[in-house]
Amino acid sequence: MWEEILTHNAGPVAEVLRGVARDLTAAADALRSRSGTGHGVASREDLEPVRDLLARGRSGQARIPGKHGTLRRPDYTVIPVVIPDEPGALGRLFAAAATAGVNIEDVRIEHSPGLPLGVAELYVLPEAVDTLADALSADGWSVHPGL
Repeated sequence: MWEEILTHNAGPVAEVLRGVARDLTAAADALRSRSGTGHGVASREDLEPVRDLLARGRSGQARIPGKHGTLRRPDYTVIPVVIPDEPGALGRLFAAAATAGVNIEDVRIEHSPGLPLGVAELYVLPEAVDTLADALSADGWSVHPGL
């Protein structure tokens, strides 16, 4: 799944990764320069790239909704959809949701051991449930709302 997501967004992802690489290189250089000096305490300026990287990481993580080891938001409704275990299936499912004009707020996938399918649990806002369930069913997906 991640390979598919990354390759469909290759240009923007490559730019973000280049920026991350620059940030990590600056932090590594700051730390490396301290390790060779024998100084036990670094000045604020010496470690500014490290402090900046850590601060931006904390800030970015805090902006991710519902992703901090907590339970999923209770105002989302789950729509289980049977999905074949084959390349492109998740992309087709997401494309069908986009065509229906529904945003998938979160997703969880349960694989069926030994079977060529699984269940994608699509988390959507309650007002989008009927729209998405109807659109996916019309597109041939096996949808099971209310489970």
